Amino acid sequence: MDVSERLMSYSFKMKSLTLPLTLLSKREKVLLGVAVFINLFLAFLDLVGVLLIGVIGSLSIKGLSSVEPGERVSSILFFLRIQDQSFEIQVLLIGIVVVLAFITKTILSILLLRKTLFFMARRAASMSFELVSKYFNLSVSQINERSTQNSIYSLTTGVTATMVGVIGASISLISDVLLLIVLGLGIFLIDPITALLSVLIFGSLSTLIYRKLRKKMKELGTQQNVFQIKSAQRIYEAIVSFREIFVRNRQSYYASEIGAMRLKLSEGNAEIVFLTGISKYLLEVSLVVTALLLAAYQFTTTTAYLAFANIAVFVAASTRTIPAILRLQQGMLNIRSSFAEAQPTFSLVKELQDVQSSQSLVTPFTRIHSGFSPHVHASGISFKYKESEEVIMNVSLHARPGEFVAIVGESGAGKSTLVDILLGALRPTDGIVTIAGLRPEGAYSKWPGAVSYVPQNCTVIDGSIRDNLALGYKTSEIPDEYFWDCLKQAHLYEFVNSLSKKLESYVGDRGTKLSGGQKQRLGIARALITRPRLLILDEATSSLDGLMEYEISESLLALKGEVTLITIAHRLSTVVRADRIYYLENGSVLGVGSFAELKRSNSKFREQAEKMGL
Repeated sequence: MDVSERLMSYSFKMKSLTLPLTLLSKREKVLLGVAVFINLFLAFLDLVGVLLIGVIGSLSIKGLSSVEPGERVSSILFFLRIQDQSFEIQVLLIGIVVVLAFITKTILSILLLRKTLFFMARRAASMSFELVSKYFNLSVSQINERSTQNSIYSLTTGVTATMVGVIGASISLISDVLLLIVLGLGIFLIDPITALLSVLIFGSLSTLIYRKLRKKMKELGTQQNVFQIKSAQRIYEAIVSFREIFVRNRQSYYASEIGAMRLKLSEGNAEIVFLTGISKYLLEVSLVVTALLLAAYQFTTTTAYLAFANIAVFVAASTRTIPAILRLQQGMLNIRSSFAEAQPTFSLVKELQDVQSSQSLVTPFTRIHSGFSPHVHASGISFKYKESEEVIMNVSLHARPGEFVAIVGESGAGKSTLVDILLGALRPTDGIVTIAGLRPEGAYSKWPGAVSYVPQNCTVIDGSIRDNLALGYKTSEIPDEYFWDCLKQAHLYEFVNSLSKKLESYVGDRGTKLSGGQKQRLGIARALITRPRLLILDEATSSLDGLMEYEISESLLALKGEVTLITIAHRLSTVVRADRIYYLENGSVLGVGSFAELKRSNSKFREQAEKMGL
């Protein structure tokens, strides 16, 4: 690797390391700076306690052998104004100061730790909110580029790894570095040889352990986030496709696949815990070796009085530095592991950096849409997915207030893509779409609930009938009569009324207690809850039998005039009375007109209609 490549690699690493800090505001960075300053003060309290323990050691030698204290000890006694007190009183008073210093340091450390943890917890929640707000402003195609489990991980677990595992651990790491520096300088001023010997042994051993383990910890962190996402994806996959799996007798396959990934996750977690704990035992051995070497040096080069005092300082300092070194080493390893685990979140942050957060307010439930004119205008619409051919080509479509407009065509013609563009869920490559004279998202923000949409496969959430009908609203905001009114229009009234718990009846995860037709009708009832003025349906009756489809179609047609209807239809029987039908083929409109007009002008439409006896 040449010099330029090394510089590029170093630059990339520095950007990666500083990325978490860019997620903090200026105020938050200032608060972290204050936390560092407080940690520096706490380190000096530790130093005071350690040095005074050395003084107590010196005074103990004095008391036993009647030797006069050294110049440094005398200076400290003079500073404390206890030079004329008896040996017993001096030791008692200094002991009290030591205890107060350590207790004060401990109490302040606990308070600072609590403040830091709550700060990081709130910041993690805030970061999740910010990312989710931006994520929900992506188009459908952008959201679909990521797997569901990858997105969930990036918005939740990855955020925690970023805020707590990287930034939070870094704050603790800085405090331990400051403690080691302050204690190291203090010992150096007392006895340079002791300080240098400690740095040489502890520093070399710690550096060696870290260098040996850091690559492994990064690999483990990367492995953990991969298996976390994959195992969650497999579990979700197995649950949603259980019937197919059951018929194929593949339950054991999925169980073994999921079990194998969870085993690797568990082994990875165990390995991380083991690697972060192994240094404890190595440092304990090094402490014993260093203490023996220091004792041998001190008792052969100086008086017993000074040797005992220096060893006392070393032992006292070691009780503070060894835990700090362990925390420092484990913190650095955990940061590497968490940094790897947070990579999906970092990728999402970079992807969303130019996306605006949702600025719309949480509005209350309403059925009043004053000023909303239910007309849709799409002009010159073209659309293509990344690196693919155009799937919608120069399509124009209009729906006037109160009209019933249908979009028909063979499978793959681009009908659902066109509806996604009309909804604003996909942004056209060319052309413009307006609803009530505004961009779709602007209309939704100004008149929430004025537009409703029923997809081909309605989502049923894990909850009650009431929860599903109120999707996105608090159930307490909606009067019961509104629920029952919508259920009547969707022909679900009798079914729900026959249930023992009525609206509170549990539908099961993904609606397992409902039939396919009941799920679809529940979705239609949900769309009607806000009494919309514009209703867009994507083959919303395709899961229903002929009679039920007819009855619901009649209910929806009864809204014509008051509500603008735009529907994708698979069965042409549902669009016979449409004011205007757009016939789509390969992403282009090949015919526009009433049912009768299209039969006369478009041979393919006529052929489909005749096959259905229309």
